[in-house]
Amino acid sequence: MNLETSLMEDVPATRRGAGTTIKDLLPDPRAVWALLRRNFKIFLLVFFLVVAAAIFWTSRQTPSYSATASLLVQPKGENVVDVKSVTPDTPATADVVDTRVRLIASPDLAKRVALIYGKNHPDRAPRNATELDNLATELLGLISVSRSGSTFLIDITASSHDAAQTAEVANLFAQEFVASDKDAKVSANTTADTWLRQRSEELAKEATAADGALQAYKIRHGLLSANGRSGAENQISTLDSEVAQAEADLAEKQGRLNAARQQLRSGSGGADVGAALGSGTIGGLRSREAEVSSRLAQLQATYGPEHPELKKAKSELSDVHSQIQLEINRILSNLEAEVRVASSRLSSLRSSRGQSVGVLMVNNSAQVGLDELQRRADAAKAIYETFLNRSRETNAQQGLQQADSRVAVLAQTPFEPDFPNWRLALTFALAGGFVLGVAAIGLSEYLEGGVRTKADVEHRLRVRYAGAIPTLKSTLGNMRATEPPHEYVVSHPFSSFAESFRALRAFMLLGSGAVQGSPRAIAIASPLPQEGKTTTAVCLARASAMGGVRTVLVDCDLRRRGTSELLLGPDQGGLYEYFDGSKTLDQALVTDPATGLAVLGTAAPQATAHDPLTSENVTKLVRELKQRFEVVIFDTAPVLGVADARIVASSVDRVLLVTRWRKTSLRACEAAIDMLLDVDVKLSGVALTQVDITRYASTGHTDSYSYQKKFRGYYTN
Repeated sequence: MNLETSLMEDVPATRRGAGTTIKDLLPDPRAVWALLRRNFKIFLLVFFLVVAAAIFWTSRQTPSYSATASLLVQPKGENVVDVKSVTPDTPATADVVDTRVRLIASPDLAKRVALIYGKNHPDRAPRNATELDNLATELLGLISVSRSGSTFLIDITASSHDAAQTAEVANLFAQEFVASDKDAKVSANTTADTWLRQRSEELAKEATAADGALQAYKIRHGLLSANGRSGAENQISTLDSEVAQAEADLAEKQGRLNAARQQLRSGSGGADVGAALGSGTIGGLRSREAEVSSRLAQLQATYGPEHPELKKAKSELSDVHSQIQLEINRILSNLEAEVRVASSRLSSLRSSRGQSVGVLMVNNSAQVGLDELQRRADAAKAIYETFLNRSRETNAQQGLQQADSRVAVLAQTPFEPDFPNWRLALTFALAGGFVLGVAAIGLSEYLEGGVRTKADVEHRLRVRYAGAIPTLKSTLGNMRATEPPHEYVVSHPFSSFAESFRALRAFMLLGSGAVQGSPRAIAIASPLPQEGKTTTAVCLARASAMGGVRTVLVDCDLRRRGTSELLLGPDQGGLYEYFDGSKTLDQALVTDPATGLAVLGTAAPQATAHDPLTSENVTKLVRELKQRFEVVIFDTAPVLGVADARIVASSVDRVLLVTRWRKTSLRACEAAIDMLLDVDVKLSGVALTQVDITRYASTGHTDSYSYQKKFRGYYTN
């Protein structure tokens, strides 16, 4: 099998042996750009469909608004009067704030809000308990309550289809919660004040009764003195006071002495004895000690240990310490003397009191009963005064109670809905449209199995790329085609459409080791029908003839006779007659008057089963035609459907396989190539037909049509 058409023959050795680079591993950006441009219409269609669907869906949604009111939980309220509150301020801890979050969303508060809401909207005013519960449930469903981070702020957010309702409901919940908090405090204070008043009146009666019983007892037992007390009792009372004072004085002095001794035993040297610290002399010495110590530290940092100034400072500090100790010793001695004097005075007072008590016990055995009555009267009076003072404090707080929370921010009526969010929806629509558009391009490329680019021909079919033949319409731009392609090649020889056939002729005649001026027999084949094979053969032959090359076109598609229908009359033929010997070659050939092209066609499809296109007949025909013409072009039948094409292809010098751009599958092309190679044909390459060159980079960025806009000035359409 002759495989000289292999792609690798045209690749330079230096390129084949080049090492792989990072650029080789990454996709070629030009190829990616070409891919996007080829499928730009699909991308735009999917992109706009997604955007339109998103806009339609968003426009069909019912707008939803939200507004937020904020409550500040105050750590401590302002005290207008400095009294103890019946309902103390709640500490603003995390648990307390979370508790308030739950209370705001409670059914009880929702009912308070429902009542106010009904007053503001008479048409929604609840007429019974059931309607009140329903309205409260409805309003409660509109709000969400949450703590703002770790702060003392609580956000109350209301969401509704009515913008004004959101702000109103959020504010009502915030305001009613503050009001309910204050009402609870006022109610507790009022209840406490009422109870304290009643209890105070009862205690006043009890205190009066206890005092009356005390006075009656004194009268009955003769215990009254000029001032309401007996002389012995007054004396004992005076002595009790003096004894208590003497005991306190002794305890104080003994304590000071004991503290000083304890400090001395602990090794402090008396430096921190309380009495010593209270001495002005000690204070002055301490100041001097600090001054000398500071100077000594500076001298130690500056001079050596033998420096005179340093020694002098140390001596001075030692003197200060000695003076402090002497002063402390003197103070301790004074403390001991004071303790002895106080102890002696206390002993004397206790002796006097003992004598008075003896007299009182002897002269008045009723004092025990008197004391009991006195204690009862004093207790009743103390309790009464306590309740009376608390009642006054509670009464003073009336009207001064403050809630533990306050409205920090009132909700404002929103102007734009939260849902649907047009900006967000449009952003997602644009992003989704772009992503799905790219996905559509990928899916289109994946599902499209046709031959599209030069890369498909060279890398997937592994044959040479012969070029692309555009559709006539795509080369005219905004102009309209008024004649068929095979006529347009003649009337517009310098058009881009005609240039594509000159390029194809150059590929077939100059490539693959051709000798300049040597006759060439070329077969134009296609895998399937309707691939532009006949149009390609006719236009290629006419372009060759107009170029001054003696060219003949042979119609070997005996069943369709496409070339004969385009160039010959209905009764003109010659191929059958040539093969059966009824006409000579000169008699069978017909000249195209427009280009001078010789045409060997067929008059009508064969009516018998006899096949004139045998290998011997075709070889003989090729030999005779090459003797008379420089270029011999055969228009064959489709390779996959008719065996005639393979017979003709095996008898010519070169075969050009044409396939319809983006329509014919790779599998069909591969099958046709395999069939041709099986009969040992010389396949020059594959050309793409009916290419829409207005599709950007339609045949790949490495093909000439990727740059066709740059060559507009070279063509005359």
